[in-house]
Amino acid sequence: MRVRSVLSTLLLVAGFLPGPASAVPLAAAPEAGDGIVIQVGGCHRDVERHFVPEFGRRAWHYHRGSSCRPIEVDPPAPPPPADCHRDVQRHFVPEYGRRITHRHVGPSCRIQVFEEVPPGGRPPSGICVSIGGVTFCVNE
Repeated sequence: MRVRSVLSTLLLVAGFLPGPASAVPLAAAPEAGDGIVIQVGGCHRDVERHFVPEFGRRAWHYHRGSSCRPIEVDPPAPPPPADCHRDVQRHFVPEYGRRITHRHVGPSCRIQVFEEVPPGGRPPSGICVSIGGVTFCVNE
């Protein structure tokens, strides 16, 4: 019984000893190309900003071709604010510190404020909406 235990221990230790790294020859390993295998090590096709050795600085760029040549590009446009609705809504706006009736216009999502027009009052502009029987117009 003791011999079987010693033999089991020796086999277990032998399993942890370093051996050949792979039985597959290196020539049979797949190569990265322009196909579905994507080369790793910094070659990316989407626009990113990080240090580029060829430029000697951080830059917005992507890589092209099998040589992984970096192509410098302009920085991407900033995303619009999360609260960029085109329809007229009334809710709290941090910049105003209160609830306002407004919509967002233009590529920068600039706030366009709508003010309530009293019943029988004259609208200050031609841009008006009616919400629940109350008329709101742009006051510019």
